[in-house]
Amino acid sequence: MDGVPREDWVVETLRGEDVAFRLLACRPSDRDRPRLLRLFEVRTNGSGIASLVRRLRARVGPREISVAALSPDRALLRVSVPLPPACATAFELGDFCLNCPFLQSEEGEEAAQWKVLVPRIGDARRLLRATSPASNGRSSLVRAGAFRGRGSLTGRQERALRVAYELGYFDYPRKISLAGLAARLGVGRSAALELLRKATTKLAADRFGGQLPSQRLT
Repeated sequence: MDGVPREDWVVETLRGEDVAFRLLACRPSDRDRPRLLRLFEVRTNGSGIASLVRRLRARVGPREISVAALSPDRALLRVSVPLPPACATAFELGDFCLNCPFLQSEEGEEAAQWKVLVPRIGDARRLLRATSPASNGRSSLVRAGAFRGRGSLTGRQERALRVAYELGYFDYPRKISLAGLAARLGVGRSAALELLRKATTKLAADRFGGQLPSQRLT
């Protein structure tokens, strides 16, 4: 979904203080008031954690923020904020956020793109309705489709890899040549090699936790 409002004073404060931070977890609170609990790992650049916490606590009550210091310049920061309507709807439906729109957008942008894994396509419509009041109707569904992880093979890649394995292409010495494998797949030599290369690259990235070449920064 595109156009999700990104108003978040916590993230704005952290960005304004020029500290390194990442979101470790978030969940709705069990209190009577609907709140969103978020856990950040924060690292300052020599200025210390105490001054940052004081500035955050100036915005909310002391019970809404707690800190576990890991070092003078590094800490776990637990923050309780009002539960945004879109987050409330996602939690209610049992959806899974693949990214946080409050963190993904760049400074100065009013809206961000939100990737959500939903059991039913109807959930996406409910999420759009939940974000529309805050975004003045600017939220929109950019793309919907079946989930495919970074290590997921396409049908052609999986077939090429399976046939190559079954016919002994990966054996030493090989039991079938690239030309023979390509003939069995009904494609040219270059196409067969490309299918195998992409399939093995995906499997290696999934196995070793790396990024695919197309996902790396250049």
